[in-house]
Amino acid sequence: MLWLAIALALLGLAQNLDDEPSQEELALVIGSAPVGRDWHDWLLAKSWIETRWNPAKQNFNDGPRAIQAAERLRDENRLPTCRPLSEYGFSGGAWQIIPAIFLVVAYPNNEAMLCADPRIVLNPRESLAMVLAYAGKLQTWSSYKANPTFETLWLGFQSPSFMADRSSARAQKSLKNMRKGLERIGREDLALKTPPKLSKSGAFWREQIVSGGAA
Repeated sequence: MLWLAIALALLGLAQNLDDEPSQEELALVIGSAPVGRDWHDWLLAKSWIETRWNPAKQNFNDGPRAIQAAERLRDENRLPTCRPLSEYGFSGGAWQIIPAIFLVVAYPNNEAMLCADPRIVLNPRESLAMVLAYAGKLQTWSSYKANPTFETLWLGFQSPSFMADRSSARAQKSLKNMRKGLERIGREDLALKTPPKLSKSGAFWREQIVSGGAA
């Protein structure tokens, strides 16, 4: 499509499509979300840092903390007992998200979605809907409101506590990665911009992105 070729060229990515074949597909997925170019570019930069635009990537090194998160959410009666805890033992998808956490944030009290196979995060459209719902939730935190920038949100995805205190080595490493990601797509200006507010539910984003509902 002509518009996609133009968009990718503007991002300085078109010449690399042969080297990174999943890039064009992910750009199309991100473009299906009615959130505007700044969000699209930030999401593309974040995925490049996390997975080099590979929506099928799984990281089982995150297994212990991912299972711990699922267990905590189950103890809080936020995650049903329909699946073994062991199934939640990874981070994955284009943005390397923890399945239990993102499912619970995106689909509270929605048993059908909460009982979905955690590998749903490997579907880039499903993952994107959850990422947008999670970002919207972070935007309600007082620590985000104190400094409402894409940079603060980036830290929040690493750990919500970093939005209030970015002094740790992990937080500083995350910011360094963010700068690399934004530089990769030619959008260094995004770091200190204020993201448009995302106030919709995970169900809304899923209807737009996965089911193709009208905006």
